Amino acid sequence: MKKWSKEEEKYLRSLVETYGTKWTKLASEMTKHFHEVYSREQVRSRWRNYLQYETPEIEYKESIEIKSDGSQVSDKLVELSEKEMKDPKYILLAHGYDPNLWEVVNVKASRWHYRDKENKNPKISYATKLTVKPKKYELTYEEIKEDIQELMKNYQSPISKPVRYKKNGRLLEFNITDLHLNKLGYKNGEYDHKRAEEVFFFILNDVIARTEGQHFEKIFFIWSHDFFNIDNLTKTTTAGTPQDVSQRFADMYKQGKRMLIQAIDLLVQVAPVETIQVGANHDRLTSYTLSEVLAAWFRNNKNVTIDTDPLSRKYRRFGKCLIGFSHGDKEKKRLGKVMPIEARKDWGETLYAEIHAGHLHSEKAVNEENGVIVRYLSSPSGTDNWHYESGYVGAIPKAQSFIWDKELGLMEILHTPIVKP
Repeated sequence: MKKWSKEEEKYLRSLVETYGTKWTKLASEMTKHFHEVYSREQVRSRWRNYLQYETPEIEYKESIEIKSDGSQVSDKLVELSEKEMKDPKYILLAHGYDPNLWEVVNVKASRWHYRDKENKNPKISYATKLTVKPKKYELTYEEIKEDIQELMKNYQSPISKPVRYKKNGRLLEFNITDLHLNKLGYKNGEYDHKRAEEVFFFILNDVIARTEGQHFEKIFFIWSHDFFNIDNLTKTTTAGTPQDVSQRFADMYKQGKRMLIQAIDLLVQVAPVETIQVGANHDRLTSYTLSEVLAAWFRNNKNVTIDTDPLSRKYRRFGKCLIGFSHGDKEKKRLGKVMPIEARKDWGETLYAEIHAGHLHSEKAVNEENGVIVRYLSSPSGTDNWHYESGYVGAIPKAQSFIWDKELGLMEILHTPIVKP
């Protein structure tokens, strides 16, 4: 049997690429090139038995391109089975991308044969051009599960004074609007995730201390007005607007979860607590998922009610008072007009009606219209670079809490101004 040289095998491969498996033609071309007679059967046998499934020994020029929109293009020779090539997870891994963080936009592949004589399921080399983009959300189910389990092992409830609960008392509305946890201030030390936590608990302790002599029947805890500054791994709002941040999304989520659990544990020592979910423009999904986490965490506490309804507007009745909640970024001037329609029964049976909104980061009371007062509440957060460059400065950072009486309506507004360090 003729022993083939590397040059002969290489030339035969090039002929197959040019002419296909036309054995007579290939034998003729081989004869011309090497000045030696090659038979049709000799060429066919060599190709089918030895060369057909071998990977050509050529240098593959791998490349990667990072685009301005955050997507990337990776051109690489990968070795996968036919089954694996149909699964985006394997393609991502072969190119070095974590499937939990990236998703396939497009993939183009050309097949390079390779036969592993010791493997019944041979791998095949593919020249692949893969386009990927970052996944919108970072936390996986397993990550959330592990974090919750860890927190359950180590968490200790904060210590406070005994409950000041009274069955026929007043209502305390503790409202943290537009905290923007993880926002990065426009200058060093102005605002970041550490400062946001300081501000959050400063407001909480201020309200608890200033209401020490009062007895409440219930507490409304409204926190999900842009509690978080971003909604995904790519550091953008829900709609995709880029943000300056001071920590990773996962760290932000864990910090926020701990802060809210601690806050509820403190408030429930004053009176039964109900949180009210309000979808906002910065963190609509993240706040919603955290509401579900809080519902699971406090599932056995009869004095804690966690609202997980995804609707963006909510209404609660307390005696003769009807209180509405919305972030206020979409309804504009219609905000006060929807209450009599969406809460028709309670609207007809109450005397006092207000809707509390956020989004504007400054206090603004809309003129009372048809008995409805719309209040846009202040924000305790700092100023980021976009607001600074756009000239949105000067608003006093503060929070407003409200004390309601069943018969007399709104009795007090507690202003908590934020004093900079």
